[in-house]
Amino acid sequence: MTPPLRGRILWGRVVAGVLVAVVAVVACGALGWWQWSRAQTTGRVVEPEPAVAIADVLRPAESAGAALGRQVTVTGEWADEDAAVVTGREVDGVAAQMLVRALTVPADATGTGEAATLAVVVGWQPEGEVTGVDLDDPAMEGPVTLEGYLRTPEASMASSPSQAPAEGTFWASALATSELAQVWPAPLYGALLVSYEGTESWAALEPLPATTEFNFRSAAYAIEWWLFGAFALFITVRWMRDNGRVPPTREDGA
Repeated sequence: MTPPLRGRILWGRVVAGVLVAVVAVVACGALGWWQWSRAQTTGRVVEPEPAVAIADVLRPAESAGAALGRQVTVTGEWADEDAAVVTGREVDGVAAQMLVRALTVPADATGTGEAATLAVVVGWQPEGEVTGVDLDDPAMEGPVTLEGYLRTPEASMASSPSQAPAEGTFWASALATSELAQVWPAPLYGALLVSYEGTESWAALEPLPATTEFNFRSAAYAIEWWLFGAFALFITVRWMRDNGRVPPTREDGA
């Protein structure tokens, strides 16, 4: 039995199909990308929640959990303990070091009936300067009321500068409450407070910024456009497979 012969390719149909597929895929891809970009830029802007007393969201020796990123206020006194200086940071593109001090929160403000120690990121300055705690600054004396946000502690590392620290300070390898707990009185809060105050020598860090929620409706439209493009490509390939050749014939003309 003579095998069937393959039909001649109809290049006009194939080229037309390819052009249709390219146009459809490019158009759907571009529209999907536009919708995806809108999903990232047109989301609802969410301002940080108003500051509350620290006892309302976090207590000493507890996991910070949902309290991280919350704005809080706290009243206490600076502990008579050496401050920690953490190097290897970057602020606005500048190599920086940060000052962390121990704040004693009184028993009536912790929510546990027991005084506790809160690690406070006071501020930052360019790395390389050896500046201690400015005790003449009014912000460093007596009872203080601070406002800031709670940030997650870091893992301790085994590194520190070779130069001697300034008087009244010690080098800390990271913003790690586990490391500070070995030096400062217990119990210690499980998060650090990034203060909005700063001092004359240590500039305050930026306040907690607003966040933008993802626009899921635009994201869904983007996925729909990409699916349309994939479907158009599939249909075009099937059409070219079925219609891109002359129907095969046998050598005997059947």
